[in-house]
Amino acid sequence: MGAVRRVGLGRVETTLLWPLHHKVLDFRNREPVLGDVWAVDVLDHLEVDRRDVRGTSGDRYLTLLRAAWIDARVRAWVAAHPEGTVVHPGCGLDARALRVGVPGRGLWVDLDLPEVVALRRGLLPEPRGYRLVAGSVTDPAWWGRVPAGAPVLVVAEGLFEYLGAAGVRGVLERVASRFTGGGEVVFDVVAPWVGRAGRAAGWPMHGLGDVRLPERWCPGLELVEAYSVVGDFGSVPERPLRVLYRVLSVWPGGRDAMRVLRFRLRGRAGAGPGG
Repeated sequence: MGAVRRVGLGRVETTLLWPLHHKVLDFRNREPVLGDVWAVDVLDHLEVDRRDVRGTSGDRYLTLLRAAWIDARVRAWVAAHPEGTVVHPGCGLDARALRVGVPGRGLWVDLDLPEVVALRRGLLPEPRGYRLVAGSVTDPAWWGRVPAGAPVLVVAEGLFEYLGAAGVRGVLERVASRFTGGGEVVFDVVAPWVGRAGRAAGWPMHGLGDVRLPERWCPGLELVEAYSVVGDFGSVPERPLRVLYRVLSVWPGGRDAMRVLRFRLRGRAGAGPGG
């Protein structure tokens, strides 16, 4: 993968280092959740200011459980739609396309800001049927590069929290109006109190309390699943953190601190269950 690269990103963009660091810690754990060896390879080729990641280790299972749950849904969707398109905006340095596999006769599109794509390119293999695109998820121009007629799965992880309601609504409306073949949209949200805490710490985060709100924004969306990351405490291999998550899950605000939502996207021709 070449020489070691110095990481020089903006403050918000450096958050892509957090899940990378968490996956490396997980790989070295006796009971890994993901076992993502790609993360180890990538971090080994980056010159990182450890202060950017050191303080995030305690809540790493929020990242790991979220990623594992999304991986399972993406893997199942790709197996059912080998001709489909997976769009992963805000991909960062994530190796999901390699972990779960690209659609056999379709396309996988990873998207991120130009500076992130410049850092990522060459660090991870680009298999057949894979495309890495530089752009912003809120810019309508790049969507024209994605096939509109095939079933589509849009996956946004650790992204929508930083867009705000108007930004998220704009993206969902564009997806619902463009893709005629149906499919799914999967993204994570944090509770309003988490968003307030993030802003108090200087991060431009926003929470979503009503998980049905996207349905009212876009009639073409139908909520089919809402996964509570904290509520999945039984999947945490380390007992102290498993107990902490279990205690937090008793409180609705704690249980809903981070959720992953899966929406069915009804195409104009009337897609069936699962897109």
